[in-house]
Amino acid sequence: MKEPASGQVLTAVGIDSSNGIYPLAYAIVESETYNSWCWFLNCVGKDLGLTKRSNITFMSDRQKGIIAAEENLYPNAEHRFCLRHIQQNMKTQWNGKAYKDHLWRCPTATTVPQFEHCMQERKNFNEGCWKYLVKVQPKHWARSHFSGKAKTYVLLNNMCEVLNRWLVDGRDKPIITALEFIREYLMKRIVNVHSKIAKSEGPLTPAATKVFEGIKKEATKYTVLFNGSSKY
Repeated sequence: MKEPASGQVLTAVGIDSSNGIYPLAYAIVESETYNSWCWFLNCVGKDLGLTKRSNITFMSDRQKGIIAAEENLYPNAEHRFCLRHIQQNMKTQWNGKAYKDHLWRCPTATTVPQFEHCMQERKNFNEGCWKYLVKVQPKHWARSHFSGKAKTYVLLNNMCEVLNRWLVDGRDKPIITALEFIREYLMKRIVNVHSKIAKSEGPLTPAATKVFEGIKKEATKYTVLFNGSSKY
């Protein structure tokens, strides 16, 4: 928040069926601390019906207190770290296009052997940079190590960045006015989404339809083999 108010705006954003952002919750707290994240995530969990056994996946920039709060409230949850945030931290010591290209090859690898090959290339390129990455467990940032519980391979926390960019104009207002600014913006956004849904034809969203059409086109190259009963 900016003057005259003080504090931090916390937001939780999900992905809708058209691969767009869907705002889930927002709040203004004194600061980003373990207690404020616990309170916020507990409220989000109540709205979504989450329990300690829920298989939800969180992605964050590893803000102060958030990882500990997630682990305390939802021990079964998975945690992804925004790749851009990792890259920004690396820039202080290892900057340039070559470092960026080497970094992106590792998390976009889809198999463990491919990931390990990319990591070895990075070690050969710069061992210090490799040692930094090794300290971050690949299950948090590499597609080859994701469990598959979350049906998306997203590596960037752009969802919150997009929302926060739209909320900038509300941050210099008093608390109640700022909250009303956010509520009004989100209401308009959701209404616009519903308007697009009403114009859609077929059971899927336009984005999902486009993906499936591409899959159908690729599937024509396959040969189907009968495997007994109703299996192929």
